[in-house]
Amino acid sequence: MKLKIKEKSKGLSEDNWFNKIILSLNNLNCSEYVIGLTNLPQSEQRIKVENLQSYITITLEKEHSDFEWKTEHQISDNRDSIDIYGKRNNDIVIIELDKWRADQVAKKIISRTALMIDQRIGFISICYSGTKKMNKPECLKYFKYGSTIQSKLNNYYAGMIIE
Repeated sequence: MKLKIKEKSKGLSEDNWFNKIILSLNNLNCSEYVIGLTNLPQSEQRIKVENLQSYITITLEKEHSDFEWKTEHQISDNRDSIDIYGKRNNDIVIIELDKWRADQVAKKIISRTALMIDQRIGFISICYSGTKKMNKPECLKYFKYGSTIQSKLNNYYAGMIIE
């Protein structure tokens, strides 16, 4: 099961910093962290997702060492934290990992963007299988909305699915 780009900002050049980051994540093998995930209790799912978060962060640290990478980076007094946060000079990357639920994708895009409204960001939604009832096509639709919103704010966006 690999991480696949399903939506990304239009017009990204090959040498664009954000494009380089999403391309380095594309096809990343995440099988170890997601196979059988939906059959586990929530507490065990959380551990596997934390391991996935670490795996992605380590990959980014190796391939994009010019960024400072953090997990669970606090961005407000309301206990809001970003799953994976990267910063290099004025370039900021926000990566959120969630089950493919459109409401979660939308909530994270809106809240994180609002909290960092005065900064230029690259936002990546990474989604994985939740339950059989969760609607993957609706999640993909919200990736498109995320891309539209971020582009209007002169930010970058990528929606990625582990499948």
